[in-house]
Amino acid sequence: MRHLEPAPALSRRDVLRRWEELEWWACVYCDASFGPMVVAEADHITPLAKGGVHAFVNLAPACADCNRAKSDLDMSDWLALSAGQCGTEGNEPVTRRARDTHTQTS
Repeated sequence: MRHLEPAPALSRRDVLRRWEELEWWACVYCDASFGPMVVAEADHITPLAKGGVHAFVNLAPACADCNRAKSDLDMSDWLALSAGQCGTEGNEPVTRRARDTHTQTS
């Protein structure tokens, strides 16, 4: 049996660079564009506290306000809770893009 080496740890820089390559440069929850006033954070779609892994496929770009508000909720619980609530940028509701992203990964 072949021994597999653990995947190298993801750095914040690596994650942000990959999102930039994908042109995924706004919060998946409120659609706020990242820049000097809105810093991108890596949100764990399935929180580590609920068995999620620290891997690129389990990370989504989020602004600090949305990341803190989501806390340790998983994506489906967060979307259900936040449906109709205001986001952080221009009082936009949680975006369809976040729902679409969740639907595609479920």
